[in-house]
Amino acid sequence: MLLPRISLLLLSICVFVLSGCTPDNGMLDISGKVTMDGEPVNSGTISFMPVSGQGTTSGGEIIDGEYTAEVSPGELAVQVTSPQEVRKENPTAEEVERGLDIDRKETIPGKYNRASVLRITVAADALEHDITMTSKD
Repeated sequence: MLLPRISLLLLSICVFVLSGCTPDNGMLDISGKVTMDGEPVNSGTISFMPVSGQGTTSGGEIIDGEYTAEVSPGELAVQVTSPQEVRKENPTAEEVERGLDIDRKETIPGKYNRASVLRITVAADALEHDITMTSKD
């Protein structure tokens, strides 16, 4: 009598764990490659904003030209950033001493970040989205 109850308990636990213990939030996991002029964007961030205003703004990190993110389904505006550290020209001695002789310069053109023209449409059957950018107009 005890063995069937233990088996039922173990089965219930397995079903609970496999089904996930958090409620379905409607978000979808997407992934893809991010390139600029055919070359991978080594590091940076990628953000997704629902065009309709309905849904959640989200994003992820770009690592070695690839990203993953959990996003709301639908049409999304995409913003990509990849700042690089650059040494200031002719820093003062005080700037060098205080470690203020390095600036961050955005390497992605504005048309792909603050004024992005990039759009993707995410659905359960469309979860891979490569982002291809060019530095030319």
